[in-house]
Amino acid sequence: ITMAGFVVSGFRGGFGGMEVNGRCDMRQRGGMVGAVRGRRAVVTGLVEGDVLPMEEKFMLVESGSPQEISVESVFKGKKVAVVAVPGPFTPTCNDSHLPGFISNLDAIKSKGIDEVVCIAVTDPFVNRSWIRSLGAEGKITMLADGDASFTKAVGLVKETGKFGGTRSCRYSAIVVDGKVVKLNVDAKGLDASSAENLLSQLAQGTDPLEAYCAANPEADECRTYED
Repeated sequence: ITMAGFVVSGFRGGFGGMEVNGRCDMRQRGGMVGAVRGRRAVVTGLVEGDVLPMEEKFMLVESGSPQEISVESVFKGKKVAVVAVPGPFTPTCNDSHLPGFISNLDAIKSKGIDEVVCIAVTDPFVNRSWIRSLGAEGKITMLADGDASFTKAVGLVKETGKFGGTRSCRYSAIVVDGKVVKLNVDAKGLDASSAENLLSQLAQGTDPLEAYCAANPEADECRTYED
């Protein structure tokens, strides 16, 4: 559907993605604008408080062979920092975005994060070669979303046309037991999704879920019930 120059795609799970000249501008359920950072209006299908689609699967290379791994097994029962990139080896991803998470890995984990994962719409061997080239194999879990099924399910799709087809938007997130408690989506370039910004968010509280519930006390997952 074309609306005022926007290309709108609908995905399962109730999310909708919006692609604008290679930029990651997403549409929020129930409204157009989700957040404004500086001069960039960033709106997103996935919002803080959402649970990730646990039935989806990634691929990664283990013991030399590609293996499927479910979203549930990655995120259930853990505090996970997510960095998602449009493309391994591409300039911003390779020179700044993922290296920022590598250099800040110890600081991020010191804030209670169990694991840092990187998501890209690519194949698992490319992911492995990329993390090896950065000298960080085994430090960050490289999740390949080869058919973009996870990326489409959360509505964070970037269409790059002949350059590389369907890719992931650039974003970072803090996920606690499968629930998104912080989400930082860049409309273009590297800004809100940087490791430094995510680290500052973690520093605001020792427990991201507690911080989320403090801001959203009426959320179902934050309520207490008496028998």
